[in-house]
Amino acid sequence: MEKNIEDYIYWLTLGRNARFTASLFLEVFALDAPINNLFELPDSKLRALKLSKRCLKEFIFSKENYKPENVLHELKQNNIEPVFIFENDYPELLKQIYDPPFILYKKGTAKLNQLCIGVVGSRRPSDYGLRVTEKITSELAMGGVTVVSGLAIGIDTAAHKGALSGGGQTIAVIGCGLNQIYPSSNFRLSREIIGNGAIISEYPFDTPPLKQNFPARNRIISGISQGLIVTEAAESSGSLITALSALNQNREVFAVPGNIFSLASIGTNNLIKSGAHVLTSVQDVYDEFGFSCPEVVSEMRQAVGSNKTEKTIIEVLRLEPKHIDEISKKAGLSQSEISSAITIMEISGKIKHIGGMVYRIN
Repeated sequence: MEKNIEDYIYWLTLGRNARFTASLFLEVFALDAPINNLFELPDSKLRALKLSKRCLKEFIFSKENYKPENVLHELKQNNIEPVFIFENDYPELLKQIYDPPFILYKKGTAKLNQLCIGVVGSRRPSDYGLRVTEKITSELAMGGVTVVSGLAIGIDTAAHKGALSGGGQTIAVIGCGLNQIYPSSNFRLSREIIGNGAIISEYPFDTPPLKQNFPARNRIISGISQGLIVTEAAESSGSLITALSALNQNREVFAVPGNIFSLASIGTNNLIKSGAHVLTSVQDVYDEFGFSCPEVVSEMRQAVGSNKTEKTIIEVLRLEPKHIDEISKKAGLSQSEISSAITIMEISGKIKHIGGMVYRIN
């Protein structure tokens, strides 16, 4: 179906009603009748059509409460681009899933039909989870892969930031309207994403971040992606819902193995036991899909000490961050020696202070 401006504004008017879901759109679409003509029918004739009671109710609500020209102006004013399922710009992979969105609302310049890998994980990640996520996503971005995530705090935030730091594009799929960025702490990040990718949603622009919307948006994260990476997840993590969506959509699922004593890694370790691909470097993703892996991506950056004291501190921090007192104890060094060495190493970028006098390898 080719879009013309008259059809365009009437479909948008239906979509302005947040309760007009993808399945209801498809009911109307299946009538194979000009959408503008349907809007002009009196309610009595609408009731004679082959529409469910729910569809009829929401159709009439949209028709009575929204003016097509106002809806179009509203989107233009907010720099929001609607992408319909019958358009070429709509992601081909997403069309193939169960219950795909009829409309995607987009802010940003990224094309939605491109090589995408989804990355999700815990909202309360460990330092290990954050470091792994940032490394993987920055290296995916360096290789021209678009990183898709959900803009949530924790792993999602690290995924978007990693892709941006790698000089690539990232797409955030949110469970609210595009003018209702959630969480608000990621508002600045959302502006960066719009400038170097896109933010998309199936919900009208002013839809609040309702709890029930977020599990539904997970099917879009996995749906537009060729594969999904779970970098860290507890046993009951919401990111496992996204992994299940990916499996149901016949996507490849990768999981980063974690410490068997860490509650934060139970979910990812269970995914591996259930058959997910083990991911220990971004090369695993490139190998699975047959992509060529740029040389810059294959290089592992290793922190190197310039003297015996620095080498000792790096070995102490190799597995996990530690408080300065624990570093001193394990390294067998005095407080003055540790303080002096850590100050120099932090300035040179070898280690990083992550708060509370706790340090990790940078």
